[in-house]
Amino acid sequence: MGNDTKAPEIFKYGATWLRADFHLHTHADQKFKYSDDEDYYYSNYVEGLNKAGIRLGVIANHNKFDAGEFKALRNTSKNNDICLLPGVELSVNDGSNGLHTLIVFSDQWLENGNDYISPFITTMFPGKAESEYQNCWWS
Repeated sequence: MGNDTKAPEIFKYGATWLRADFHLHTHADQKFKYSDDEDYYYSNYVEGLNKAGIRLGVIANHNKFDAGEFKALRNTSKNNDICLLPGVELSVNDGSNGLHTLIVFSDQWLENGNDYISPFITTMFPGKAESEYQNCWWS
């Protein structure tokens, strides 16, 4: 993990069994639905992970990464010994059903306050505006 994070307490003695979800969506994803109080979005989201027993998760929205939202969720999750990793569900309309690939990024993609993930996603859709690949019927 980067300089702004520390390993969760669950790993302080080395390897351990834990429950993981590598396919988490958030507000940044058009398919995500949240109807509770917006002031408690981050804490409610992490509480949901905690109730499900998730200790390791990947935020993998469709063709989009929101660095600010990810950092806020990660900071909130650290207080609950939940490790969140940055990712994306790369959804490409190729063939009859399209292709969905989950990508997990290292913290180097976010080091020094930068977001190198969003420009990477843009390069996957040359000649298309964000609205053409982030709000598509096949993602």
